[in-house]
Amino acid sequence: MQRTLSIALALLLGLAATAQLNNRLDAVRAIQDGDIALRLGNSEQALLHYTNAIQMDMGFADAYMKRAALLSRLGQYTQALQDMDRALQLNPYSEWIHDRRAKIRLLANDVKGAEDDWAMAIQLHPYDDLLREHRADALLSMGEVVRAQAELDSLVQHQPHDPVLLMKRGAVELQLGNAPTALQWFDRAHTAAPRLALVHDLRGVALMKLGRWNDALEALNKAVQLDPALDLAYYNRGLVHLQLGNDAKARTDMDHALTLGRDKAHIFFQRALVRKRDGDLAGAELDYDRALELAPDYLEAQYNRAFVRKHLGDHAGALADVERTLALAPDDPEAWTMKGNLHLLFGEHTEAIAHYNRAISLSATHAQALYNRGLAYHMTYRPQQGCDDLRQAANFGSREAAEMLTYFCTF
Repeated sequence: MQRTLSIALALLLGLAATAQLNNRLDAVRAIQDGDIALRLGNSEQALLHYTNAIQMDMGFADAYMKRAALLSRLGQYTQALQDMDRALQLNPYSEWIHDRRAKIRLLANDVKGAEDDWAMAIQLHPYDDLLREHRADALLSMGEVVRAQAELDSLVQHQPHDPVLLMKRGAVELQLGNAPTALQWFDRAHTAAPRLALVHDLRGVALMKLGRWNDALEALNKAVQLDPALDLAYYNRGLVHLQLGNDAKARTDMDHALTLGRDKAHIFFQRALVRKRDGDLAGAELDYDRALELAPDYLEAQYNRAFVRKHLGDHAGALADVERTLALAPDDPEAWTMKGNLHLLFGEHTEAIAHYNRAISLSATHAQALYNRGLAYHMTYRPQQGCDDLRQAANFGSREAAEMLTYFCTF
């Protein structure tokens, strides 16, 4: 009887193991189907296959990771992190899963969480330089530049000819404001990988910081030649052309950069500046619109769009932009001056003076605010106060104020 029970139990266990193996094989096939769908560009179908794989074998960590990677690509970071959490529950000692979850956390702006994941991954696999490099990336994203510098220095000692490490080390120096040292690191990277377009692009950036504009142009020309699809190189070359007075070439480069990278808010912003210089205010407004769609908290774009809208006669839109700017940066004297200017246009002199007062309290040498407040005082029949402001503005370099003194303050 006992032997019969043992045989039955063994059969049941064997059947369970067979069923589990079959489930795993079915899940693997579903993942393969998802990978094929993804290669064909069908993200929705791929997501369905990965979900089926999870349902077939809910203990298969790889299935959760596959779906998490796709959800992350689709911008659904919360759901992606839930899948990564489940994968770690199934395999808590995998440095690989910690590394992947860290990358998704970084995309979700959870930089501290990403650093914690890489710290755990390194603890599990302490001699993996790639994990340490990822942690250095997280430190840079957090603004922990000095800690990132120390991590990269250690990595460079292990791999002194790795161009990516050398470029990252140079980027740290740029963030620290050490352009000459940054150029030295980029030169080392260039020696290691002379045909890498990004090296030439970074050298161009360092040379721009040093004011060596013609040398920067040469480096960026080389970057574009090596990789015609590198949008950053066109963008940076556009900045150099602007500095050299080549406005048409700057505009062409910015246009080309945007054909390659339509998701770069800073490129739209720079092209808007070029369009504004060309007098194309309507085009500039469209570019500021796009920059703010991509980066709603882009303060400079918000303020500059207000300026453009003001000159296009859209005073209500300009005022809305200024209000948004002040919500983001309540201590910005430029924004308070702009708000005062708009109220001045509406004939609301008292409100305008109040906003100029705020700007001047934040920056006592703000020539434009002093000049405009001086005009507002004159418009409200307070010539003495108006002339005092105009004199101060002229002393701080305002040519307009110096000219107005001859008209209003000759008494």
